[in-house]
Amino acid sequence: MLVRKPSGYYLHVTCYLAKGDSPEPIAGQPRRGYLEAVGLDFGIGSKLTLSNGIKIDFEVHETPRLKRLQRKLARAKRGSKRRGKIRFLLRREYEKLNNRRKDAENKVLAFLKLYGKVVFQDDLLASWARLFGRQVHSSRIGGLKLRLRNSLKAPIPVGRFEPTTKECYACGKRHELPLSQRIITCSCGWECDRDVNAALVILRKGLGLSPDQALGLDRPEVTPLEKEAAARILGSNPSIRVSFLQ
Repeated sequence: MLVRKPSGYYLHVTCYLAKGDSPEPIAGQPRRGYLEAVGLDFGIGSKLTLSNGIKIDFEVHETPRLKRLQRKLARAKRGSKRRGKIRFLLRREYEKLNNRRKDAENKVLAFLKLYGKVVFQDDLLASWARLFGRQVHSSRIGGLKLRLRNSLKAPIPVGRFEPTTKECYACGKRHELPLSQRIITCSCGWECDRDVNAALVILRKGLGLSPDQALGLDRPEVTPLEKEAAARILGSNPSIRVSFLQ
């Protein structure tokens, strides 16, 4: 298919694989699904927190050039050649911005494909956008969540009304936590980063385990393979920041 974009013409080629087939791994690259199951917690501060302690943040904001073009467009006379030229430049700038956001989304998805099972909560992002509009739109969390459902081999969604943030992973007790409290401390002795605890609860609920059955799922240390894969896949995009909780 020949596709016209503001930056030029492109040939769009779609390839199909038989259901159940997967491409052969590239020499020297790990195969997909070679890591264990992982739980995901979506957030605003850290866009993604994995149950093993990896935090991934990615945002691509509007550029100063885009804002300047928007101001020029507002002042340009309707129907003039100058207005048409500015609109063309705006479309090109939006295309560059969307390409950067999609590149970050593709790299995060490629990293998550290394896990055998990915469990995430089916949050209602429309309510997030009303409170944190710019931060939600600049990270394409909604697009990433949609692609998690369609692209992963074994995606496991958890109901949106499950109280994963307030629940203690170790014993299941619920706590009332203000947004400013980033550490959850329970009377059972469990103490953990709030986002990591939520990711662990999501993983436990997605796998259908009770707190007693999930004792072996305690957050493991991030393996050298995970660090190497994160550096190789995510490190090439300057808009993605990765941290590892000890």
